[in-house]
Amino acid sequence: METADSVSPVQQRLTLAATTLGRSLVFLEVTMVSVALPSIQGDLGVSTSFLVWIVNGYLLAMCVLLVAAGRLGDLLGHRRIS
Repeated sequence: METADSVSPVQQRLTLAATTLGRSLVFLEVTMVSVALPSIQGDLGVSTSFLVWIVNGYLLAMCVLLVAAGRLGDLLGHRRIS
């Protein structure tokens, strides 16, 4: 396992860029779901409390898949996953 001292500055910057991009995509996806909520409520005729379940279900599914994909990458290696 590499320590922080043995990682090159280029690898550190790439890691930071990948982390920032990933977090930005999550924020963008949550924003898109939030913008679509009035349309979802109008089309399905559901209450506001049900909309909370929609957002929470979406975030839960995204988090579970993210953790599962990370573990799969750990087990199989990042070259075989991508």
